[in-house]
Amino acid sequence: MLEVGVKTDNKGHVVVDKYQNTTNPSILCIGDAAGKFLLTPVAIAAGRRLSHRLFNNESSNYLPYENIATVVFSHPLVGTVGLTEDEAIERYGRDQIMLYKSKFNPMYHAVTKHKEPCVMKLVCAGPEEK
Repeated sequence: MLEVGVKTDNKGHVVVDKYQNTTNPSILCIGDAAGKFLLTPVAIAAGRRLSHRLFNNESSNYLPYENIATVVFSHPLVGTVGLTEDEAIERYGRDQIMLYKSKFNPMYHAVTKHKEPCVMKLVCAGPEEK
């Protein structure tokens, strides 16, 4: 990669901007090689945005990675989407952030003896609390 002027990070992923441009203006990179959300649907979505930029004259079309849901299939399950609390504070300022937390038993366990609580944290920003 270095021979063609493409920079990689310390994990070997190709360094790209939000439009999949590398440090070599004639080389673009999407998917796992770019090291962002190593998921097939994400690579497909990034590829579609790239094709729209290249062939549909949509120069500002890119994939906003902050809205991609992820899950860890562990016990208990962990799922996330959007900005973390720290990222939201950095972007919008602490006074613009509202936090909501809840703990409940999911419907999945409603009729079983096994009651596994679910913990939810919702980070909202701005007057619309989006």
